[in-house]
Amino acid sequence: MGLGARRVAGLPRVHYTPVMPSIGVARRIALLVAFAGASVALFAPSVPVGSLDGGGRGIAESSNPPLFDPAEFLEESTLDVVVLQDWHVDTVTGVSRQKLIEIRVAEWWPGQDYRVPVRLVVPLTGRAKGFWITGGHEYDSFGGDVAIGGVSATLLAGGVGLVHTVVQPLESLPGGAQLAQEMSDRFLQTHNARYSVYWIWPMTLMRAATAAYAESEYFEVGKIAASGGSKNGFAPAAALIHDDRFTAICSSVSPAYASPLRLYDQATMDAVTAANDWFFDALDAGEIDPGEHSRQWYVQNSWGTSGRDLHTLALDAGWTWEEIREIGVSTAAEFFVSENWDDITDRGADVLFQPGTHDYVAYDILWGAQRHPHIPVYYQPNGGHSQTPHPAAETDVTNLYALLVTHFFDGSPMLEPPASSHRLVGEQLHITVAFNSGPQPESGRVFWIYDRAPGGSAPFLWKKIADGDWMDMTFDAEAGAWKATIPVDPAASSIEFFSNHGLVVDGWQTYLSSPYTRVELAGPPVGGIAEPAAKEVAHVAAPGPRHAHPSTWVGIMAAALTALVLAGAALRLGRR
Repeated sequence: MGLGARRVAGLPRVHYTPVMPSIGVARRIALLVAFAGASVALFAPSVPVGSLDGGGRGIAESSNPPLFDPAEFLEESTLDVVVLQDWHVDTVTGVSRQKLIEIRVAEWWPGQDYRVPVRLVVPLTGRAKGFWITGGHEYDSFGGDVAIGGVSATLLAGGVGLVHTVVQPLESLPGGAQLAQEMSDRFLQTHNARYSVYWIWPMTLMRAATAAYAESEYFEVGKIAASGGSKNGFAPAAALIHDDRFTAICSSVSPAYASPLRLYDQATMDAVTAANDWFFDALDAGEIDPGEHSRQWYVQNSWGTSGRDLHTLALDAGWTWEEIREIGVSTAAEFFVSENWDDITDRGADVLFQPGTHDYVAYDILWGAQRHPHIPVYYQPNGGHSQTPHPAAETDVTNLYALLVTHFFDGSPMLEPPASSHRLVGEQLHITVAFNSGPQPESGRVFWIYDRAPGGSAPFLWKKIADGDWMDMTFDAEAGAWKATIPVDPAASSIEFFSNHGLVVDGWQTYLSSPYTRVELAGPPVGGIAEPAAKEVAHVAAPGPRHAHPSTWVGIMAAALTALVLAGAALRLGRR
């Protein structure tokens, strides 16, 4: 039976009957998608996710299980597998065996299943040991066999399998708009983050992994690597946090940190709002050029300007700030590796984030780098969702492929996060980057930008690294460090910089970045965090020991603010 004839993701098994008050489909869906990520905060996964019954009266359903329950995502008997194409030699390249199934990810709520297609791929002979799982596949792409080539062929030749499934906005799936409507209705009534795409997306990956291992004649337990961008970078990170079977992720343009704007810190919100007001006033007055994007693009993708950000929609729907913040507390640490780093490193997992420097989802690069420099990051200069990279940006990046090959086959080590320091002397900024552990890079290139607006704001996305604001670094063999001296613009109030360093690893060109850093030069800061203003020496960031030291600020904010973790960026993740 073909896939099109089957019940698939988002199509209810039971007759659909609305059971909750209607507040308008578009507004309901927008609110839920916005909240779905915003519920990611700072507490441990074992904290129950309950419902709030309004009026700030507190969590009502304290007996609820953890948001991500191993008893649910590991259970094979509830997969309800339907075989769409049984095991066969693939008809495209003839170098693999493939099987197409449909699985039940969950009974999302009583009477409502969520089902997705899953394609399993193994070598022609023997069992696959572990696999590379991806969710960035369109629903309609599951009609025929997948062609095998590139790094997929390398993995299969080495005995590693592939698992493909669908992690996409509900509205893109058959029956998905109707499902999204009821999901948001249930969330609005219960305040339970289970009823969100940010629960179902990671669950989809974890349940697909369970389905693969259920095929014990074709898969044996091994390593699991997951990768993707945007929502498909977010879902692997959450799966890594909650499912010990996952051993590596490569996440692009997706969030890694529980930072102040994601928690609705008032001072940060005020700074972003002021930057947005300046930008749109200047744009409307014709004082600035919008560049490669339209005014509407900035409205849709900047924090607090679309009218669909969580705080606007939730308050509009009758929530109180106390309710919003309390549910943030109850779902803390569910989705951010920064809040789970000790556990992740104890497991020996391989992690790489690739946020870009100009992204509207991963906008907290400065805050994250200064507090979590141990998390490996590669910044594409001027990169991000729908952004054009800098002319001097690296064009031969194969970080994902290198990570996969070295992870599965215990290859040569990749670069480890370096320490970065700087010294401002007069109108020259001296930068030093040292790789104190692991292999040494073969190249270094530094980029910088002046007077940058706060992360998440419209001008943060608008003002790019100027074409000429970069230089190649030199390696000081005696000091064992990469160095560069930047002639500082005397009219600037601040400068932000980072460096990218290259190393060929087992034939793959890799790059890793030094911590993104801000230096105050003169006058008041324009946003973000301000490094010490000393004119002679300012130490910036170093990874330190393998274990991250917990952030004192985060602990304070968890009690005082917590909460709306992905905010407007969550909505944009859901759209893409």
